[in-house]
Amino acid sequence: MLMKVNVAGAGAGKTTKMADLITGIDIPEGKVVFCIAFTNAASTNITEKVEEKLGVVPNNIKISTIHSFLYQELIQPYFSFLYNKHYERLSVIDLPFEQGYKRAKLSELEAENILHITMIPERAKWVAYQKSNDHKAEKEIRKKLLSRFSDYCAAIFVDEAQDIGADVKLILEALEQSGVEIILYGDPKQDVKGLGKFQEIIENTSNVNYISECHRCPQKHLNISNTLASVTEQQRADDNNAKGSISIVFESDIENVKQFMSDGNYGLQYISMKRDRFATHEKQKSGERFETLRYEVHRAICEKWSGIKNELVINRAAFYVTEQMLSAYDSGCNESLIIAQWVESGLFDRLINKRYAQMASALKAIGTETNDIPVVSSIEIVKGLEAKRCLFILSPDLAPYLFRDKKDNNKTCHLLYVALTRSLDHLTILIMKEVEDKYTRLAIDEFFCKFVG
Repeated sequence: MLMKVNVAGAGAGKTTKMADLITGIDIPEGKVVFCIAFTNAASTNITEKVEEKLGVVPNNIKISTIHSFLYQELIQPYFSFLYNKHYERLSVIDLPFEQGYKRAKLSELEAENILHITMIPERAKWVAYQKSNDHKAEKEIRKKLLSRFSDYCAAIFVDEAQDIGADVKLILEALEQSGVEIILYGDPKQDVKGLGKFQEIIENTSNVNYISECHRCPQKHLNISNTLASVTEQQRADDNNAKGSISIVFESDIENVKQFMSDGNYGLQYISMKRDRFATHEKQKSGERFETLRYEVHRAICEKWSGIKNELVINRAAFYVTEQMLSAYDSGCNESLIIAQWVESGLFDRLINKRYAQMASALKAIGTETNDIPVVSSIEIVKGLEAKRCLFILSPDLAPYLFRDKKDNNKTCHLLYVALTRSLDHLTILIMKEVEDKYTRLAIDEFFCKFVG
């Protein structure tokens, strides 16, 4: 068995421990060790930890995001051998929500030898594991490719392994079968997407190590979060950690919630999801929005001016028009009028319904309508973050898991665990009116008394 699993809860120092292990191993001559994470921030954090140990990241240690690893190490070098197709570049455009338009857009990209970033795990799975309609020839080629990969890959370390999805799980298992050592660090209690694949790996792996210490949260906070964990996954605070404090505040007692939150000097403020009295920060990155619209504009220009072979001219035009369209939309202009303006200018032909819908969808800004209501982060966004003082807004979906009316090990329970483990010192739990109405103030006070007192 070449898979080793390390289960470590919030604040356990997973990245530091992994960096210590990576920098301490003896990497055979001519081989490399891969260390992969699921976000750019996590990848940067690992890089910094390794640099602290060694001064620089040596050439035989490769640190990247999971998508970069799968694309650069599996798809780019091997996909064409299996399926006689070479992707020329990646796309990060925002895909349409409607499934028909989404499939059409992916097919359009595929025809242009462009791989959308969301398809990387599936294509990498075809390389390392299988494609459903593979023949004997592909299977034989795959064996040779995996053998070649294992010849130079000494080990693969995976950070935040709870974010492993179905395709990545199959890829890692296939690489393990080919002789590559796989070392996973993660916390199934922080599987806020409800993927469940890391839990499956834990249940089917004999080499599992549980790390119980927590260097972030005071014990008083862990006493609550431990109620959501199995005995093997419960945590204890670092001996040097402060005792910490918890405050329970009822929304019904606050005259102006927005002012209350502003006065609290909270480093993090979060809720499970947007509510009628609490808005959440916008998740979509402006760069993705720009690139999504630019792609649609580029396609429309190419369809109109197919005789122009100078790609640089088309790219510059697409960039300029995209900027103008976004500026007009963000200034309050209707998307149909904006698109019509450029059609009338002669830059585009009249768009077919599908392309019009895709351009309009890309153009629309998904802003946060705040008015006078407070704006906080979603719990999913603050996963991985910490602050000295945190405000957690307890909503009706999470309350049954906190008070143990519900004991399902699902993503809602995981969101609650993440919410309870962000604070370095003080945690304020704001009880929404709906929660107080259901459970009563007396019962809520009695529940928290054993943790706050």
